[in-house]
This record gives sequence, structure tokens and C-alpha cells, in this order.
Amino acid sequence: MPLFACFLDFLALGTYFIQLNHPSNPIYVVGTVIQIIITVGLLLIAIGYRGPRFTAWRPAGFSYLTIRYGIIIMSLVINGLVLFLYGLNLSGINPVIFTGLLNNDVQRSEDLKSWY
Repeated sequence: MPLFACFLDFLALGTYFIQLNHPSNPIYVVGTVIQIIITVGLLLIAIGYRGPRFTAWRPAGFSYLTIRYGIIIMSLVINGLVLFLYGLNLSGINPVIFTGLLNNDVQRSEDLKSWY
């Protein structure tokens, strides 16, 4: 299960780079749909995980996740936050996930052209 969660993370990273290199609204919608599918899949993996969820070592007042379950939960949390940023980008509220990086890349390419 943790390996499948890592595979889904790499799939999400790949779709992010496709959206970053080919910016258009239809690509953003397809990427958001893929991110929704990945996040729901990770949620189902986290709910259906049958291994130990907490370590045997529990200090007073705390319980720590096992490494395997922790990988799944961290993957779910990070992909959930990215999905939230995708939603902000699509709605036009805050395009921080794509616009800032693209503007910096365009500025850098213009700076490099001025050197020639």
C-alpha cells in the first residue's frame, strides 16, 4: 500500500509538470480531475489499510503512526492541499500554483535572451 501511494504521488507530480509546461485551461481541468481521482484513491487506501496504524511505543498522551501508514497519510495530506490549490487556480481566486512559476520562467528566458 505505501508503494502504491508513492506511485500515485509520482503520477500526480507528472501531471503537475505537464500542466506547468503546457499551460491552458483545458489542461488545468484535466489535471484537476486526475488530482481528484488520486486524492480519492489515497483516501480509500488510508481507510482500507489493514496493517498496524500506530507503533507499539506510546508515550503518555501521544500515539505515533507507523512508517508505512505515515507515508500514506502524508501523501493524502499533501495531495489534498495540492487539490485545494488546483481549485483556487481554476476558480481564479489565487493562481499561485502555476502563475508564479510560469512568470519566473518567462522572465528568466527573457533575461537570457538579453545576454545574446
